[in-house]
Amino acid sequence: MSHVWQEQRPKPGSPTAVSENVVERPLRASRPRPHLASWMVLGLALAGAAAAVIALLLTSHGKHGSLPAINGGPALVSQSQLEQLAAASGQPVYWAGPKPGYSYELTRTSSGRVYVRYLPEGVKAGDQRANFLVVGTYRQPGSFANLQRAAKAKGALSLGVKNGGLVVFSSSKPTSVYVGYPSAGYQIEVYSPSADNARSLVLADKIQPVN
Repeated sequence: MSHVWQEQRPKPGSPTAVSENVVERPLRASRPRPHLASWMVLGLALAGAAAAVIALLLTSHGKHGSLPAINGGPALVSQSQLEQLAAASGQPVYWAGPKPGYSYELTRTSSGRVYVRYLPEGVKAGDQRANFLVVGTYRQPGSFANLQRAAKAKGALSLGVKNGGLVVFSSSKPTSVYVGYPSAGYQIEVYSPSADNARSLVLADKIQPVN
């Protein structure tokens, strides 16, 4: 991978596609809401995304056994249910793979965002703490171009990865790492309370589509 960011060049913090998160201001509830002034790309989007997710969490159903309705709030689901959703979706749904001892919380929005959050045993769906790993997949045409613009923003750090992918995160809010690929109509955000964990999951190629 090549380090493509340079300091001279002009966020799932809280998700909303980095593209979206970055260029506009949109993941997220239960996650921090990073904000950057000149960052309009990966910062303001995060704040809006965070608010959206929080709203969803407030209406949480927290039920086992059924996929949550779009805009219906978060719910605990099984791996097989995630696989069912991925098979029926028009785009990949990303996650960090199975994790023993954890539940999978799924949240879907009408704007095409899908959040998979990893909750330790005993934590209920809809918990509003930003203490847990979240992998968001955001549908958005032009997301890769937006991510490329975000990589040039002040305070942005970026890396090229395999398959022509691009990883971008903010030096001031590194807990959200964004990933995009050429020609893909979606963007991925990985949020972790630990910035090192968020980056290592992405760079170790642990963030993969649910199969």
